[in-house]
Amino acid sequence: MEHDLPPDDLPLITATLAGDTRAFSDLVLRHQWSVRAFLLARLAQRDAAEDLAQETFVLAWQKLREFDISRPFVPWLRGIAENLLRNHLRKFKETPIGGDEALQAMLDARLEEMGQGESGDPRAAVLGECLSRIDGPSSQLLTARYVEGKSLAELCDLTGRKHSALTMQLHRLRVILADCIERKTSA
Repeated sequence: MEHDLPPDDLPLITATLAGDTRAFSDLVLRHQWSVRAFLLARLAQRDAAEDLAQETFVLAWQKLREFDISRPFVPWLRGIAENLLRNHLRKFKETPIGGDEALQAMLDARLEEMGQGESGDPRAAVLGECLSRIDGPSSQLLTARYVEGKSLAELCDLTGRKHSALTMQLHRLRVILADCIERKTSA
């Protein structure tokens, strides 16, 4: 039988299935970095990533009998981690600072300020300056999304770009704006 497992994983998996907890401990030591890196790259909170990594190995221990030894082990572990991550994100539904709603509210306040003179939100006052630092297609994208109110589907049609690419660019622009606003209002 041919295996995609590294040659030293198969004996550890076999020994673990026979009841050798030390063998599973060796598997954990060997693959914990990969699982942690996978989760840390996808979560802002280090503690949550560490907890999910531990939970991944607990679940792997419980489900090891279901593992197909003709398949690679690390992708199986990452699959468990990915499912746990998906459940975590669904359960805790983190709202990023500077998300669509927050940026829209600041833009609305800024537009109101430009039309009437004053806004109660000090962040709206510096928003114009932060926005002026963004130019070209990024500026056009922000205008289309937040000033003109175009949906992501409309933007995908207009730009010919994929939904994921646009949401990632908008996220990055919101982070840039939130950082700029935070620096200016803290100073």
